[in-house]
Amino acid sequence: MRQYICITVVKALLVLAVPAGVLVAAPSDVVDTLDHSALDAGQTWRRDLDLRRWSPDGFRDDLRHNIAKLGSQRGSDQTRVMMDVAELYMAHMLLFEAGSILAEVTPDTPVHKRRHRALSDAVRLLAGEAPTAVTPPFNTSPLAGNRPDRAFWASLDAIATSDVRRLSDNIEPSFGGLSTQPESVVRAVLPVLLEAAIELDKREYVDATLRLLDEMPELAGAESGTFLRARAAQKRGDAATALKIYLEAAEGWDQYAVRARLAVADMALADGGRGALLAAQSTLEGGSEAWRGGRYELEVLRRLERVYHALDNHPEAVLTLGRILLRFPERAEAAPIEAQAQELLADIYKAGGEGQYPLSAWVALHLRLLPYFRYTEGFTTQIETLGDYVLKLGSTDLAAKEYRRAVRILQEKQEEQGTSRAAEIFRLNMKLAQAQLQGGQFADARLTLELMDVSVAPEMEEAHQSLLAQTLSKLGDKPALLKASVDAPTAQHLRDVGLALSEEERWPQAADVLSQLWRTYPQDFSLQDATRLLIAAYRSEDQETLQQVTRSFPSLTPSKDLISLANSISEVRDNVLPLSAGGAAKRLEQLENAFESIANSGISP
Repeated sequence: MRQYICITVVKALLVLAVPAGVLVAAPSDVVDTLDHSALDAGQTWRRDLDLRRWSPDGFRDDLRHNIAKLGSQRGSDQTRVMMDVAELYMAHMLLFEAGSILAEVTPDTPVHKRRHRALSDAVRLLAGEAPTAVTPPFNTSPLAGNRPDRAFWASLDAIATSDVRRLSDNIEPSFGGLSTQPESVVRAVLPVLLEAAIELDKREYVDATLRLLDEMPELAGAESGTFLRARAAQKRGDAATALKIYLEAAEGWDQYAVRARLAVADMALADGGRGALLAAQSTLEGGSEAWRGGRYELEVLRRLERVYHALDNHPEAVLTLGRILLRFPERAEAAPIEAQAQELLADIYKAGGEGQYPLSAWVALHLRLLPYFRYTEGFTTQIETLGDYVLKLGSTDLAAKEYRRAVRILQEKQEEQGTSRAAEIFRLNMKLAQAQLQGGQFADARLTLELMDVSVAPEMEEAHQSLLAQTLSKLGDKPALLKASVDAPTAQHLRDVGLALSEEERWPQAADVLSQLWRTYPQDFSLQDATRLLIAAYRSEDQETLQQVTRSFPSLTPSKDLISLANSISEVRDNVLPLSAGGAAKRLEQLENAFESIANSGISP
């Protein structure tokens, strides 16, 4: 059946494409190498390359026969047999094997050199490979000589080099050249030439070839045949039929199925309707793992990103850009893609920081983005944005985790790239310590701060000193707190030091520090601060300060009882010295009761 189909295809193509008077060689059943001396002038092309000389069903016998001959041949004869084996492989479209053998052959005569060039060019063209910088031009190849399949090889070279004009000149006679090839080559190359005819709008050849596909079930039912029918319909303006057939082809797994998905996406993007875009999204997502590597995977990802963008699905768009950067980091397009991703990331994290995303959704997206962008320059800024936001919400553990993550990434970059990130790391460690402090992890905050090198960020030295002092206060480490050096103490630092001094009953120093708090930060001076200063001034017998703070009580509290209590303390201090020892003791007892009342009122620390 297969042989009958192949003969049918050959006859149809001959009628359509071969000019009158051109002789096409019939398949040869002879396995042995041709007797080149017996070739007439019109047959000499077969000496260079003739894939039809090998039996379509006799691969094993042909291979066994030639391998047996190799053992008995030497020199030039062995080279000839090696090239016969390469041609045999090529006749069955085993191109890698053919190329491997040719790579090991060193032709030693002009005839062998010519044949080796023809075979090597044929392997490249059948594989659809573009010529390299060192590849000789096709017009110098034996395949470009006086051969009945010259146009066939010329068309393949034009396709590989994207030479539209040369393809247009050769596409029609190339079908005649295809008819001189074995069945395996016809099955492999017919879709390529059909697509070329479709793109060049050679409708007569397109229609004839599509009819031939119906007689070749392995092609007609394959994704290649389905795709090409869709492309032919699209080329003729029948978009509805084309889309229907593209969707059918997109169910497959080969390169034509990938191209069908791309075609569906392009049609949807041109349409712009939400329904069409959602259909394209589903088609691309469903087949995104069907083809990995090369330009087709890249094109699928690029179309998918465009579809997401058109649907305003920025999170999925940036994730797709991340996949492109991860899979194709060396592509020339990587730099603009990364810039596009950076812009989208900034928008997403800005929106998150403004509360436009539910926190759970933002964190889930953040965790999906990390594998793609964690080492992208500037992504630590986005991590910091998330940390700042959740810290404001009171989620200190999550904030600390994100700040710590950003620090680790910068440390890794610093080690890998040899560039200093010390100032950025210092700033993030400050935020980490603040999160730890707010979360009650005082020991962790102290360790974070003490391991920091203040010299790398002198502009933040005061903030560092203040945060460390606050941490020491929370830890209750009064000796360390009192030794801490703070050039520009904050109100909280003065408050903490004043409390530490009070607890150690260093009343004069406590009064001095609390007085400094009052002078420097009058707006932050609270009733509780005034109470502590009142006690410290009383204990240190600082009558002037005692009177000043007593007078301030009416402005600090509306409580008449507390104002009266403060006044009583001042009055006792004014009159205690002249009293007898017994009276003094009684008055001091009253003061102790007054202090106890202050404590019970909830004012004292």
